[in-house]
Amino acid sequence: MEYDKIKIAKLYNTARKKAEKEIKTCYHPNCNLNSINSHILQKNGILSSIAEENHLWEHQINLFRDDKFYFKRTGINEVFSFKCFCKIHDNELFKKIESNKEIDFTNYESRLLFTLRTIYNEKFRKEVIIGMFELFIENGDLNDYQKDISREHINQQKLGISDIEKIELDIWFDLKNKTESFVFEVREIEQIEMCISAFYNYETTLEMNEYRIKYGYEMERISDIFLNLFPYKDKSILIMGYNKKDEKKVKSYFYTFFKESEKRLQIKLTNLFLFAFETWVVSDKFYKQKIKGIEEIFGFATKLMAETMNERLYYSLNFCSDNFKSDMRKWRKTFANNA
Repeated sequence: MEYDKIKIAKLYNTARKKAEKEIKTCYHPNCNLNSINSHILQKNGILSSIAEENHLWEHQINLFRDDKFYFKRTGINEVFSFKCFCKIHDNELFKKIESNKEIDFTNYESRLLFTLRTIYNEKFRKEVIIGMFELFIENGDLNDYQKDISREHINQQKLGISDIEKIELDIWFDLKNKTESFVFEVREIEQIEMCISAFYNYETTLEMNEYRIKYGYEMERISDIFLNLFPYKDKSILIMGYNKKDEKKVKSYFYTFFKESEKRLQIKLTNLFLFAFETWVVSDKFYKQKIKGIEEIFGFATKLMAETMNERLYYSLNFCSDNFKSDMRKWRKTFANNA
């Protein structure tokens, strides 16, 4: 049994690396050049500002390990990076937010470009997962249950890519026609030594499942909230956005991030960090002060979200608090009967 676990864990890593190598083409429409490795957020100036010895901490998920959710210290050249655009488009597209000494956060196109990289990183991740599980199935060493799990993961990732492709169309339309299909807001807050580049569904997994059961088909439209948080000039910049098509549903919720006190905002970000986001990195200092020693509790938070299917779980936890670790331990004890 132990041999099988080791074998599957090794296969997971091999399949993942092979799947990543298979994604070679630039994501820019109508471009067939090879993509290069680039960072979701700027390496020099953003990631480097919180990197100690050119390393940052990220979390990893491996469904076939005993500790499925774990943390890894990764070099700055590798961390928070993926293959996205060819060299030409990577250089030309992002001049506005990477070549200038000052980033104009009031500029709509600048905000849109941060979002573009965010969604393409997610698309890349989903394509890797699809390729990885396809290789798993082809390998022939999985039992029927493991193959069923793999197929279900493939189907879910394909649905996610379909949703991302709708977002792509609106972003490229804006970039080409100088239109504004999205609403963005920016807030400057006390620096938090982390970078987040993610988007999440306003609808929870539970709500989407209930809709599917009730009507017999998927929701026609999923409402996405886009979020980037990163250090900039001794502060942290929060950029959030949504598509104007979703305004009626998300506007009230969205603006709480900009109207409420900074402490309440920190609690909101902490809950998203624990229950909704996968794409983030933190400094050595943040890891040692806020995560080291309670890694299992972070894994439990991910498990709790998966079990409840509620990404909008909300608890009075604040990763900016000096008592965050002890508060997390107390919070975990409230689920003492849930291993």
